[in-house]
Amino acid sequence: MSEFSDRVKDQVEQFNSSVDQIVNAYRGLYTKIKEESNKQFEELVKTGEQQLSAEESFLAQLKKDITTPFDDVKGSLDQIKNAYVGLVVKARNSGEQYFDELVELGSSKLTELKSEIKDEIEEVKKPKASKKLEAEEAE
Repeated sequence: MSEFSDRVKDQVEQFNSSVDQIVNAYRGLYTKIKEESNKQFEELVKTGEQQLSAEESFLAQLKKDITTPFDDVKGSLDQIKNAYVGLVVKARNSGEQYFDELVELGSSKLTELKSEIKDEIEEVKKPKASKKLEAEEAE
C-alpha cells in the first residue's frame, strides 16, 4: 500500500510541477509580449518624430498607428489563450484517465486483498475446528 501511495504522491507532484511550469511559461510569454509592445511603441514615436515636417503624413501615420498598433499582439494573445486552454484540457483529460486507472487498480487490489483475508480467516478457522474434533474424540 505504501508503494501505491508513493506512486500517487509522485504523480501529484509531477502534475503540480507541470502546472507550475505552465503558469511560469504564461507569465514569461506575457512579459515578452509586453516588451515587444514597448519596442513597437518606441518605433512609432521615432517614426512620428521623423514625420513632424510633413503634417499630413504625420496625421495619416498617427491615425494608422492608433487604430492598428497592436493587432499582431492581439492575435498572439488569442493564440496563447487557446494554447493555454488546450493544455489545461489535455492535462485534465490525462488526469481523469490516470484517476480512472488508479480507481481500477485500487478496486482490483481491494478485491485481491479481500480474497487473501478471506483465505487467511479460513486458515485460522481450520485449526480451531480440528482442535474441537480432537477434543471431542478424546472424550
